[in-house]
Amino acid sequence: MRNSFYIRNWRWFVLGTLFLATFLNYFDRQTLGTAIEPISREFGLDNILRGNLLAAFTLTYALTHFFIGAIVDRIRNIRFFFPVMVIGWSLSTLLAGFVDTYKHLLWLRYLLGFWEAVNFPICLLIISRIFPAGERSLASGIFASGAFLATLTAPPFVIYFSNEFNWRYSFIISGTAGLLWLVPWLLIFRHPESRSEQWNQRLNSNRSGFKNTRARDYIKDYAEVLRKPGFWGVALIGLGLIPCLYFATQWFPTYFTQGLGHEYNQALSFRLSLIYFMQDIGLWIGGAIVLWLSSKGFSIITSRKIVITAAWLFMLPVLLLTYFSSVTISVLILALFVFGIGAFLGNQHAFKQDVVISKVATVAALVGFIETGFTFLVLRRIGVITSETHGFAPVFLLLAGLATLSLLIVYVFIKPKWYNIK
Repeated sequence: MRNSFYIRNWRWFVLGTLFLATFLNYFDRQTLGTAIEPISREFGLDNILRGNLLAAFTLTYALTHFFIGAIVDRIRNIRFFFPVMVIGWSLSTLLAGFVDTYKHLLWLRYLLGFWEAVNFPICLLIISRIFPAGERSLASGIFASGAFLATLTAPPFVIYFSNEFNWRYSFIISGTAGLLWLVPWLLIFRHPESRSEQWNQRLNSNRSGFKNTRARDYIKDYAEVLRKPGFWGVALIGLGLIPCLYFATQWFPTYFTQGLGHEYNQALSFRLSLIYFMQDIGLWIGGAIVLWLSSKGFSIITSRKIVITAAWLFMLPVLLLTYFSSVTISVLILALFVFGIGAFLGNQHAFKQDVVISKVATVAALVGFIETGFTFLVLRRIGVITSETHGFAPVFLLLAGLATLSLLIVYVFIKPKWYNIK
């Protein structure tokens, strides 16, 4: 009976390992944003140098996305390829705990971006091969919520070690934890071809494989993806959405300490965790509502658009932060903001899986290249803006504008004929 239950629900057990990998992926990158105060004190960083350090990860993360997707789509032995990348990003984080200069930390952040770029393309690829279309928004939301659970737990963890011991311990511990993920992954992700009919269908639609692949084969892959209007819809949505996401994960601690004069203590960690908790709620609720609406007769695309529109409405009150200096009100508004990000993001991930079903990782990676490359520029610019204006008002105006851009793109580019929702 137990084996029968496991076999029937195997895809959800796999999803659990993807959730854990995504948690570790984001916890490692989130550690720096949360520890930026003691790091800045130790290395004497102003907001411009903070911006450079916080943005460093996104540069190599974006550049690696340009080629990693095509490789992932052709990798046959995902079971062993994925752990190699997880080990890479775990060691990059662990070593950050031993740096003695700002420059060394900067280069390790560049290296972290390279290793971590594989996570979303490979997770979305696996989900697309083992989950039916109606479950993909929920599955995408669950796996992606690992990222926001990481942002939820990172503040109390990092701030505690930074205040009680040293900020370096949080890097060492989080990097070491990544190695433990290997155990459940290798135990659960075995013989997918015999457990999922969709795995075989989608795998067989791209038979070229990694072996004997020539450069022109990759060019053909990219050309096929770039010709799809649906691809540009998802990518342009990301130009507005992903900078909002990274501002939340990287700049919120600085906003509280500089913009609101909040002390760097456990009270701050509690407020950050409360805000980030709403990101998880947004991902889960957004996916669940899509599943519910589709069960009531709405098309999947219409269901996703309804959720996305509601998500935008939750994000827009970020403009009100310019009129309040209250910590409590700021927490409430930012909680609504990240709730909207979560609901929006889960559906964007789902659309990535429907552009070219045989090249999900390529689509996800190219989207990541475009949206994260733009985010790199935005994150660096935020450092300059806050340094020049000594405030965050222009930043919140920028974020509201970017969120509105994403909503407009949804209604212009998201059309049923451009997506393979099966």
